[in-house]
Amino acid sequence: MALSIKALPANHGDCFIFEDSTDGHVLLVDCGLKITFHNHISKITSKADTLILTHIDEDHILGAIPLIESSPEKFSTGIVYFNSPNLLKLKSSSGNISVKQARQVDSLLEDKDIKILGLESGQELQLNQNIGIQVLSPRKSDLKKLDSSKFRVGSSTTRISINRKLASAIELSKNKDNYLSIPSDLVNACSIAFILRYKNKSLLYLGDAHPEVICDQLEFLGYNSSNKLQVDIVKLSHHGSFKNISDRLISLISCDTFWISTNGGKGNSRHPDPSTLAKLTLNMERKACEEITFLFNYPVQQIESKNGCLMSQDDQRDHKVILKEKNEVVWL
Repeated sequence: MALSIKALPANHGDCFIFEDSTDGHVLLVDCGLKITFHNHISKITSKADTLILTHIDEDHILGAIPLIESSPEKFSTGIVYFNSPNLLKLKSSSGNISVKQARQVDSLLEDKDIKILGLESGQELQLNQNIGIQVLSPRKSDLKKLDSSKFRVGSSTTRISINRKLASAIELSKNKDNYLSIPSDLVNACSIAFILRYKNKSLLYLGDAHPEVICDQLEFLGYNSSNKLQVDIVKLSHHGSFKNISDRLISLISCDTFWISTNGGKGNSRHPDPSTLAKLTLNMERKACEEITFLFNYPVQQIESKNGCLMSQDDQRDHKVILKEKNEVVWL
């Protein structure tokens, strides 16, 4: 009996498959781009007993379009959790969001008569005997703000010069928080984020969530700097962007393994940010061992060819940092 967790190559997006060998339950979280479904999801599984689409950005939902189109003849789709335009009654919008594609997902789900439900902080799901989910984000109040006749969201891209001189990890770890305000980053603030528990293991899946939303909920649940949330893996928010991490969030968590889903980013948006890695390396309480590990679903060399060096060899050695490509983790 084991849980397989796969981080699929989703270009600059997210797509994770959790499969419990006990009963074959498949949880699919986000679907990346359309090519992600054709080249990866459909070649690994023909079903998703549970599908979670964390939010309406295209690099998380586009792959759901061909997936739902192929249901039920070629792909079996169970219950879908998605704070969708129909549920929120979004009317019009402007900014860097993907309401049009999200509405297409909505229409397909309706046409296929697939059950769709929303998720918000405080809810808990028991997917099968072994897999439980505790939802941390989004808040109902933020969903209500998103459900407006017109709103604008700011860009939370990270622009990095590949020719920059990389500062030391110690210097980068002291950089001040740079996350956007919740009103200007509302779509990401409404991203579904959760703690997944399997037997005695746990994973913090942050989607593209806003750090302040996560911190508020963790503190509400009783976690603090002396009673930290201990997890085996953190799937970092927004592909390791520096705009989705904070000193406060780091102070509430104990972990030594972090998963980053990215091929290096799209256009001028480059992920992950070396400052994110440095802050976690120097400031995060490590859960089980001296080393801290950053897992990537693309080769580190490929990511660095676009971003430049993520961390110097000296810093990796001095601070016991491991950077490696890894597409699958198995929990027994």
